[in-house]
Amino acid sequence: MNEARGKYIALISNDMILTANWLDNLVTCIESDPQIGFVSPGANYVSNYQQINLPFNSLEEMQQQARAYNVSNSTKWEERIRLMPVILFSLTERLREIGGYDSRFSFGEFGDDDISYRYRRAGYKLIYAGDTFIFHHGSVTTGIDQRQNNSLQISRQIFHSKYGIDSWAEGLPNMQLVESLKSRWTPKPTVSFLAINCCVGATPLAFKTYFKQNGASNVQLTSLTNQEKYMTDLRTISDRTLYYQTMADIHQQLRGERFDYILFEYGYPDFIQSYNQEELIHAYLSPSGHFIT
Repeated sequence: MNEARGKYIALISNDMILTANWLDNLVTCIESDPQIGFVSPGANYVSNYQQINLPFNSLEEMQQQARAYNVSNSTKWEERIRLMPVILFSLTERLREIGGYDSRFSFGEFGDDDISYRYRRAGYKLIYAGDTFIFHHGSVTTGIDQRQNNSLQISRQIFHSKYGIDSWAEGLPNMQLVESLKSRWTPKPTVSFLAINCCVGATPLAFKTYFKQNGASNVQLTSLTNQEKYMTDLRTISDRTLYYQTMADIHQQLRGERFDYILFEYGYPDFIQSYNQEELIHAYLSPSGHFIT
């Protein structure tokens, strides 16, 4: 990485088989927006909702299927809180700007989470390029450390010590809530969206992606949280981020605004013990809006 001199840099895991058009597609994606920090494709074996399932029984057939699949398509690009970069594709200067990988994650795990957070906190977007498939054998290197050294839990704790955030418990989207959105979605060009207590914002960002992929060209996301530790990351994905401790704080900051969707992800039972659900809905949900929890 230190010796790289080209405009772009691709960090490729050692258990990958590259496919047709992978590089052209990733260049097209990253050049589409100067605020993109890095992009990563999908694969047959990967977590974080980046798996692409193509039918094949041999590596030759895999390459044929990948050639047909790997057609650049911006509707398959998704902004994410974190990426599992089977390939981390970035402008070289941007990778240097954020300082490369943190050597504390010596086993490999959670180094990807860490670099994702640092790109976002530096003002850049992370884009999953779902229009690009590569082949991943999976855990060829890290599997041994996971079995012999408990590397997953050690690395998870290093991340938590650095950020005060559990990247798994607090950084993954709730896709069941996203699925529940589909039955309530009426296509419209502009959507106002209030997300309450959604940790670092992975779930509202997935909502925002769904809105945009299904007819909304303008999505205005307001995030409310009662934990200050989430403010930094919520600001990276929200149009407005607000902190509250009481219902009076909410009223003061929102001042009767109306939203098409209100998402309340964590702590809802405790919230309604202290505050009136109907008060929240009546005050801030538009007449044809949807409340999701």
